[in-house]
Amino acid sequence: MLCAEMRMTTTLLVLGAVWMGSSVLFCLALCVAAARPLPQNDVGEEQFVEPERETIEAVDENAVCLR
Repeated sequence: MLCAEMRMTTTLLVLGAVWMGSSVLFCLALCVAAARPLPQNDVGEEQFVEPERETIEAVDENAVCLR
């Protein structure tokens, strides 16, 4: 009986260690991706697209919206 409990405990410890290790690797990958600089975009004002319809404006805090 004790042997079966030890196997379950060992399995849970191993799975917990694998989970923690994969979490650390994932976080490190996110840190590496976040540390890279963003590419420079050379977008001039002439390349912006005007909206097809009027934008929605809130008239009052309690109002939903008006066009």
